[in-house]
Amino acid sequence: MNAIDLLRNRSSAVSASVIGALGELADVDLATPILPGTSPLGLTLWHVARTQDWLVQASIRGVPEVAERFRGGLPDPDRYGFGTGLSAEAAITAAREIRPDRLAAYATAVGEEVDRWLSTLRDVDLDAVPPFDERQMSRAAYSTPAALAEVAGLGGLTAGQLLLRPAMSPVFRHLGEVDVLGQLARRGR
Repeated sequence: MNAIDLLRNRSSAVSASVIGALGELADVDLATPILPGTSPLGLTLWHVARTQDWLVQASIRGVPEVAERFRGGLPDPDRYGFGTGLSAEAAITAAREIRPDRLAAYATAVGEEVDRWLSTLRDVDLDAVPPFDERQMSRAAYSTPAALAEVAGLGGLTAGQLLLRPAMSPVFRHLGEVDVLGQLARRGR
């Protein structure tokens, strides 16, 4: 398996995991944090899909995000960015805007768009360095001090490094959080 095939495999696993989690959490309140200091499950699931969309479309490719086609039933990306650097109150407010069916459709569309793009690449393309820092200015919500602090140090990385770091490793950690917190929520009913 080459690097592109591996990235395509992991990216499709992210989308499938978001959709699977939404199914498992169908009777759980997605807008209320399960434990103090945690984000609402809906926000975390949206953040996972948004992270891939933001990173691939806006940060690496410099093209419009899939989120532009999914304005209703999901948090506004102009207000909430990709769900990082938010206060606890903003996280809850954003989570209240999520309709699970729209999030599932969005995660599917993001996964398909990322896969289409990855299928056009060769391994050597992963060595390109996109103008990451410049592209963080594409939305005001990406360039707040809190949001920029969350992505500090990503400028200057290659596309391959960016795909592995924010678009894969952290999102799988978030999906693990959703799994654990979802189990706690279902036990607490």
